[in-house]
Amino acid sequence: MLALEHWHIESSSKCTLRCPRCPRLEVPDSLLHKQLDLNFFQQRLGVAWLNTVQRITFCGNDGDPIYTRDFVDTVSWIKRHRPDCSVVIITNGSYRDSEWWKDLAQTLNHYDEVHFSLDGWDQASNEKYRVNCNWASIVEGIKSFRQNNTKTILVWAAIAFRFNQSHLTQMQEFANSLKFDVFQLTKSTKFGSHYPDAYGTEDLLQPTDKNLISSSHRFERVCTNLSENTRPGLKLRDLYLSRIQNIDKHNSYPALCSVGTKGVFLNSRGEFYPCCWTANRYEHNQNWIDMAQSKFNLYERSYNDIVNDPLWNTNFTTGLECQTKCTRAKLLDLEHSLEW
Repeated sequence: MLALEHWHIESSSKCTLRCPRCPRLEVPDSLLHKQLDLNFFQQRLGVAWLNTVQRITFCGNDGDPIYTRDFVDTVSWIKRHRPDCSVVIITNGSYRDSEWWKDLAQTLNHYDEVHFSLDGWDQASNEKYRVNCNWASIVEGIKSFRQNNTKTILVWAAIAFRFNQSHLTQMQEFANSLKFDVFQLTKSTKFGSHYPDAYGTEDLLQPTDKNLISSSHRFERVCTNLSENTRPGLKLRDLYLSRIQNIDKHNSYPALCSVGTKGVFLNSRGEFYPCCWTANRYEHNQNWIDMAQSKFNLYERSYNDIVNDPLWNTNFTTGLECQTKCTRAKLLDLEHSLEW
């Protein structure tokens, strides 16, 4: 049984950046530049779908949502029909001008969040990983957004790397000066200590401080509040928690896609997956990719047909991602199962 209150949507596979550990660079051969425009949301999903959703997270496996055609219009359509639906936007923030950010800011409200993925404190430091970023436009966009919207939660989302591990306090202070509400530090797994075959044993991006590397099969996060504003989603968190607590009673929620924290995933080609991990274009996900392309494409089948497919009532959580990230023990670990 899938949890359908939270949808994670890759509205575009386009991105201006060349981050070295993004699937865009790691598996470039199968990358297609696609996007889900306003017409897709209106015609293929529609208001009936929107009325069942409580949270939409715009974040791509391959792309950045702010480069989607009609993106502000799409968000406006969502908020016009469902002002209480929580919209979360995760972006690198580069190359959009202040007017674009003003328009977006005036569309969102206190139910929403915008996460800026920033790993540095200036152009030179941020582009060590966020290759081809534009720091000036990022800062201009942040200032424009905050000048036009003081209610939406702003999150500075940093990944710990070797090059920034001694500058995290400086980055947090800068976030505070720009009126962010939260400083989020992600401890990644994508280092040589976890994947020596992929990144080598002398990984120069890996922090030398082992406390800044994830100790599990998925990332770990530490959030520091910089304001007194309350983050949205407490009711959803209570719902997720109740499902996790019921795992000991029965087996109705065998994976995070049945809890809801990760959200079911829709990629920029209109393909539906139980989560974004199963949609990553790595070889071990090929069965999921083949199935999504042939059976779970919203351009070919209706939303209702896909989410009511008999597969979701079977034991479908047998792939590598499910077996490493959604074990029973991990689901009962609240730090793991309640983190997006």
